[in-house]
Amino acid sequence: MTTRLKLLGSVRSLPRDLRLLFLALFLWTFGLGVYNFVWPLYLTQLNANPQQVGLVTSIGAVSAAASMIPGGILASKYDAKILLIIGWAGSIPCPLLFYYAGIWPETIPGMVLLQVTAFNLPAMNKFIAELADKTSTSSAFGAVYSAAPMGLILSPALGGLLLTRVSIRDLFWLTLVFWIVSTLVLLPVKPQPPRKMDFKMKLLEIPRSRLEIAVFFLLFGGATALSITSPSYLPLFLQRHYGLNDSQISLLGSFQALGSAVFTILLGRWAATRNEGSTIAKQLTLVAGGIIGILVAGSPFLLVPLVFLVGGARAPSPVAYSLLSRVRKGKTRTGQFGFYLTFEQLGFFFGALIGGFLYSRSAESVFVTTTLFLLLLAIVSGLSIKRPMNEQ
Repeated sequence: MTTRLKLLGSVRSLPRDLRLLFLALFLWTFGLGVYNFVWPLYLTQLNANPQQVGLVTSIGAVSAAASMIPGGILASKYDAKILLIIGWAGSIPCPLLFYYAGIWPETIPGMVLLQVTAFNLPAMNKFIAELADKTSTSSAFGAVYSAAPMGLILSPALGGLLLTRVSIRDLFWLTLVFWIVSTLVLLPVKPQPPRKMDFKMKLLEIPRSRLEIAVFFLLFGGATALSITSPSYLPLFLQRHYGLNDSQISLLGSFQALGSAVFTILLGRWAATRNEGSTIAKQLTLVAGGIIGILVAGSPFLLVPLVFLVGGARAPSPVAYSLLSRVRKGKTRTGQFGFYLTFEQLGFFFGALIGGFLYSRSAESVFVTTTLFLLLLAIVSGLSIKRPMNEQ
């Protein structure tokens, strides 16, 4: 109950437009969660093997990566509201493309379009940074981004319930409804045009300081480590190793999303008052424990707390972007967001490929590799990520 009140309090303290952004993101990810945790199983129904499941994920990730730097440039030149709406609306045809796919390669156009709409992430990061209270930027990033995992908490359970009556393919109609509504929620948001000072600064900024380099490795490495296991191969492992069905796997996705929501909010709050590096290191260590725990648990009844811990894998990302937003100002901020988001998406690309290669040879090696990678990142984060010098 206390955790729930903290979550609600963090959201209520946001400015109006950030609350609308939170709601839009919540509804969009709710629609995503209806099918997302059984997506790899859907691809296998379309005759994809584990490596081909990873290939679809990798193609999506590289498509998203290709859109990040252009998205950062657009965010420095055009109204953030317009970019947010274009990105949201662009995802609406994707559920239809997935529904009408007859074989797994036919899902690729929808996956590419879905991932390219992520071009507005730099605009969203800039939108949050501009409207957030400057004394609690980490908390604001964590509160807004917590909408994503919160949207995924109940929707997999709903999807699992529906799967007792319908097929995975039919879930895409419900996703379509949620994505249309989430786009409409953004219409009342006030315009946020670029500031005049933006045009006097560089479009693209690469890491220069020790902090920026450490954040770069955290974002790229964290995405790579996670995608070696999840989301492509964890459902396949749960089905094969534990004998779970589609509905049960979807339900476990709710607990994974709950962990993501809780840790995203709490990590943002802790990072606002404590050392960011050590806080991130502890979080990554917890996730590593969850990953290896799934491998050795033996009983499906132990999976709930373990997937809850795994859900916190993405929680360090909003803290990292909060740090970047406080290092430089103006257009370099959106230039930074585009650069780092590109490599974060490339991390998902490489991770999915590595995971497919490992899973086809030994499913256990996927979990061991992810665990070791996360522990290495925890050490690097704890030693190298510190609060910006101008705040010490």
